[in-house]
Amino acid sequence: MELQFSITPAHTEIRLAEKLRQEMLKHDQQQARIMGRVAHWQSRLLGPLMLVLCLVGAALAIHFPERRFTPEKVVALVLFALIFIPLWWRYSGRWLQHLQARIAANHAKPRAPLRGLNQRLIESRLRASLKVAEGTYCLTFDDQGFTLSNAKGGKSALAWEQIAHLRETPDFYAVACAELEHKGLAYRIAKHSDLMQPQEYQQGLQQFLSKCPVTPESI
Repeated sequence: MELQFSITPAHTEIRLAEKLRQEMLKHDQQQARIMGRVAHWQSRLLGPLMLVLCLVGAALAIHFPERRFTPEKVVALVLFALIFIPLWWRYSGRWLQHLQARIAANHAKPRAPLRGLNQRLIESRLRASLKVAEGTYCLTFDDQGFTLSNAKGGKSALAWEQIAHLRETPDFYAVACAELEHKGLAYRIAKHSDLMQPQEYQQGLQQFLSKCPVTPESI
C-alpha cells in the first residue's frame, strides 16, 4: 500500500507555535531556577559583602591622601574595626532586609525586551529545524513494516514490532521506535493529504493504523 502526502509551510507554523510555547515554558522555568539560586546566595553573602566593603572603604579613607600606612593609622583602623563590627551585627539587620527586598523587587520586574529577544532566537532556531521537514512524502507499508521516503531522496523504515509510540496531533500521527523517542524524534504522517483523493487516503491511513502494534495517544 502506498500513501502520498505533503508537509506544508502551514503545518510548520502550527508545529512552530506549539513547540515555541513549550520552549518558552522551559526557558521561563530555567530562568526562575537561576534567579532562585542567585537569590539564595545573595541572601547569604550580602551581609558579609557589605561588611567587607565598609571595612575596605574605611581602610582606603585612612590610607589616603598620604597613600601610606603609619602605626597611628593602623591603630585607628583596628579600633574602627573593633567598634564597627559589633555595631554592624547589632544594627545592620533591618537595613540589609530593606536592601534585599529592593533587590528582590528589581529581580521580579518583567524583563520584556530580554525575554522577547530570547523568544525570537528560539523561534528562529525552531523554524529552521521544522522547515527541513517540509516537502512531499511517500509512505509504503506491508505486513513487515513501513518505509517513509521524501522528494529529497531521504528514506527511513521501521518494522511493525519496532514501533513503541504512536501519538496523534490535530494534523499528524507521530510514529517512533524507542530510540527515536529517546531523542525526541518521530516520523510524522499527515492525517490529510492534498496529493490523493480524501477517501482513498483515509482508507489507506486506517489500514496503516490497524497494522501498528500500539494505539494512538492524543497530545
